[in-house]
Amino acid sequence: MEQALYDPEQGYYASGRVHIGKAGDFFTNVSVGKIYGKILALFFKELWEKMGRPKPFTLLEQGANDGRLALDILEAAEASSDFFSAIHYYIIEPFFIHQKKQQETLKHHRNVFWVEKLEDLPEFEGVHFSNELLDAFPVHLLRWNDGEWQEQRVTANDWITLPIEQEELQSVAKKLPRDLAPGFLWEVRLGIAPWLQAIEARMKRGMILVADYGYAGVDRFASYRAEGSIACYENHQRYDNPFENIGKRDITAHVDFTDLAEKALQHHFEILGYSDQHHFLIGASEAWLRTFENKMLTPAEQKEFRLLQTLLHPETMGRSFKFLGLGKKISTTPTLSGFRYQRPGADYLFGS
Repeated sequence: MEQALYDPEQGYYASGRVHIGKAGDFFTNVSVGKIYGKILALFFKELWEKMGRPKPFTLLEQGANDGRLALDILEAAEASSDFFSAIHYYIIEPFFIHQKKQQETLKHHRNVFWVEKLEDLPEFEGVHFSNELLDAFPVHLLRWNDGEWQEQRVTANDWITLPIEQEELQSVAKKLPRDLAPGFLWEVRLGIAPWLQAIEARMKRGMILVADYGYAGVDRFASYRAEGSIACYENHQRYDNPFENIGKRDITAHVDFTDLAEKALQHHFEILGYSDQHHFLIGASEAWLRTFENKMLTPAEQKEFRLLQTLLHPETMGRSFKFLGLGKKISTTPTLSGFRYQRPGADYLFGS
């Protein structure tokens, strides 16, 4: 999975072969329109005020693709001159081909900076955020087989199931249930802990905001996900076989939000909230939405509301995407607007 996505010459992401949107392989929140970036800008301004209006205030995006979300956020933030003047916008981008696209998209903004990896960042106060980043972190596969957890490995063009050799995977397997149906598949992202550690080392104060799709709590062991969640996408079609068209399709797997939250606690973060996209965006946009009460909408405003409805729709993006907020040295009260109406809520991460 790592080679298929991130090989510099042949990888789907690293080579620049990835295409997002109507003419691409899949949609994201950013594909819907500028409204997503606008609501995030409102949420980040609220966080900035909650933290005492620090200058500089770092907005740190990882997985920025062509820079469109950064542009939408910065354009929306310009409506508040105090907030905008405080922003230092950093993009973590290891691949030159993407950085070049981002620089072209953001050429009119002088407060944008690039680094190749988290370790290159200066210490900062602010927010690290990502949109569909972690689902593309490579996974190891464990399968419940003959009364024990084994590792499902890759051969030239197929799978083979063998005893677990790697110590870190053995430690994971010891904590997994043993009353599952034979063949139950479990995905393990060993890259999560070092990723959190790298952010924690550079973040003096602030939050991590993760937007992605995945499971939490008891849902992780539900029978409907017994075959795992690995999927490939090309031209908006889903494929289950990752050995076809390697390097030409996206390969993804659902995020284990409970594992992410547990590891975040180990790295000195607090859980600020866990919500589906519908309730997060409703809360984060509520103050802005109330400004339109008893008011005739302009055509542009009507369009924004239609786009927002697309993001909120429970049968599409509204319920499938989740937002997890992780805080470091910031007050957890009052609750940030995005988690005011959170569903299913932070308690669900740990099974209650």
